[in-house]
Amino acid sequence: MASWRTGTTKQYEVYLKRWEQFCQSQGINRFNASVENGIDFLATLFTSGLGYSAINTARSALSSVLILPNNITFGAHPPVARFLKGVFELKPSLPRYSSIWDVSIVLQHLRSLGPPTQLDLKSLTKKTTMLLCLLTGQRCQTITKLDTALMQELPGTIVFTIGDKLKTTRPGKHLAPIELLAYPRDESICVVSHLKQYIACTKSIRVTHNTQLLISYAKPHKPVSNSTVGKWAKSVLKDSGIDTVTFSGNSARPASTSYGALTGLTLAEILKAGGWTNAQTFAKHYHKPIEVNFGASILSHFQNISE
Repeated sequence: MASWRTGTTKQYEVYLKRWEQFCQSQGINRFNASVENGIDFLATLFTSGLGYSAINTARSALSSVLILPNNITFGAHPPVARFLKGVFELKPSLPRYSSIWDVSIVLQHLRSLGPPTQLDLKSLTKKTTMLLCLLTGQRCQTITKLDTALMQELPGTIVFTIGDKLKTTRPGKHLAPIELLAYPRDESICVVSHLKQYIACTKSIRVTHNTQLLISYAKPHKPVSNSTVGKWAKSVLKDSGIDTVTFSGNSARPASTSYGALTGLTLAEILKAGGWTNAQTFAKHYHKPIEVNFGASILSHFQNISE
């Protein structure tokens, strides 16, 4: 059980409970069920309206508890794999977005809010959060892992080392430190200036021993979760005029990395900045060193096209 991440446990728990209910209704010993029983269960999920992604998760959950002869896992059994292929053909799992919003529109809105010293705590919190999302290319989960105890402030630079597990963390592989450069050309979109102001404003209201960077602007000012970061980002998108019916707060990641491609960043540099799983493999075969700062490149491009 310890091998499952918290998110995996929550996902599996839903389908394992439904599997238990299915076995009870069919008079099946759920720990000694057959491949046919498992496929019948997946079929009931399909007829209830679930798509490929959800049923594939259910297959993985069953593979962890359904023991078959000859040490064959349920998910790898040929009929199960064929059943899942049929589900994909009937209800495919397709990309969520066919297009993405323009980062320059949001940056223009953030610029209009003025420098960080003129913002109240709520506005400063949301603006700083969105700048972090746009200028790092990271998931909301990673933004919540930024910690002031693991922050290094250098001249014109703030560096965060991630000291907790992430979705992509594997044995021998972890996200490299996140480097944020100051942007003295325009303080109203300088992430370093906003971070310094945010830390100063929240110093007196932080819960004792709480070093997570982002905390709630409402009492009792506790550390925020992934969903809260997503809500803050979505709120900024709405204020910027972006269609939030179509796009969620998590869309900042694909938007910023797509925008990064327009700035002239290479695929390897974008992969490295976003911490994608295959970044290191790609970089081994790439002939140029990866030295460009992701956030600085985005701001420079935005400044050039807005002038």
